[in-house]
Amino acid sequence: MKHILIGGNGFLGRETVRQILARDPDERILVVDLHESFAARPVAPDPRVAVHEADVARPGALASIRLGPGDVVHHLATRLITPNHPRFGRDAYFRHCAVDGTREILAWMKGQGHRRLVFWSTDMVYGPAVQIPRPESHPRRPFGPYGRSKVAAEDIIAASVAAGDLSCTIFRPRLIIGPGRLGILAVLFGLIDRGRPVPLIGAGTNRFQFVSVADCARATLAAADLGCPNGIYNLGSAGSPTEYELMSDFIARAGSRSRVVRTPAWLVKGILRTLNLARVAPMDPEQYEIADLEVALDISAAERDLGWVPRHHDTDLLTAAYRSWKGEEVVLP
Repeated sequence: MKHILIGGNGFLGRETVRQILARDPDERILVVDLHESFAARPVAPDPRVAVHEADVARPGALASIRLGPGDVVHHLATRLITPNHPRFGRDAYFRHCAVDGTREILAWMKGQGHRRLVFWSTDMVYGPAVQIPRPESHPRRPFGPYGRSKVAAEDIIAASVAAGDLSCTIFRPRLIIGPGRLGILAVLFGLIDRGRPVPLIGAGTNRFQFVSVADCARATLAAADLGCPNGIYNLGSAGSPTEYELMSDFIARAGSRSRVVRTPAWLVKGILRTLNLARVAPMDPEQYEIADLEVALDISAAERDLGWVPRHHDTDLLTAAYRSWKGEEVVLP
């Protein structure tokens, strides 16, 4: 079997490569990503791993890649949410990879008569919770352009599956974290490291579920091993604490002098919305609008159908990411 990891040099892709190399000497990997990704993070030399530079949204970018009968395509490519970037045209920005890229991937696969795909969506397709924990049947009403782009990509895939052209497993993970994951967490880690107060948006009585990058890599390989069964699956940790409990425990583990500060959510969100209008907000609306909400996914379908069970707890994940930020070598089991 060969695994074609599109967007495979990112956070989840590199962990997936690590797990494949550790589990089976006969499996092969092709990592497809942008030139700038490989330039920033070169892939470690290994005879089982090949690389291909491509912008998958560009017509014909994958034409030279041949697919074998047992191969599996993992569509991990995405544009990450970065506050205020771009300042304008955000729907088009996210659709380039999620929508245009998905269309090109499906056309490339169909042209070779290949059916097996794993697609990485997001729980941000859901938007405001009408049911807790959210099942896969939950309405899709995303808060912003990132979630909207993933809804559109899911719909393109659904049409291809309905036409009989594709067998696809779709994953909707919660916030993926682990060693090496920063983004907005870098701000939190800086506060913890300096012993500064850690403000919550709201009282922190809500649960804000994570999922580990290692558990996500195991999920994509589980789907591949089963031949990419058609279905949509939530991924998240089990037994998430409240935000206040999570932050308090994390601060204690870090040995920091920081303390958790509760705030009025309506006030903080109002300030952030005003800053967002001026394009200077430190968080994106898709991040702060859910910060005081109960954000948890029902993961029973993945457990039932794929035999997937999360191994890592939220506090352990946050601590591992922090230790990695501090320069320690951390690998999730």
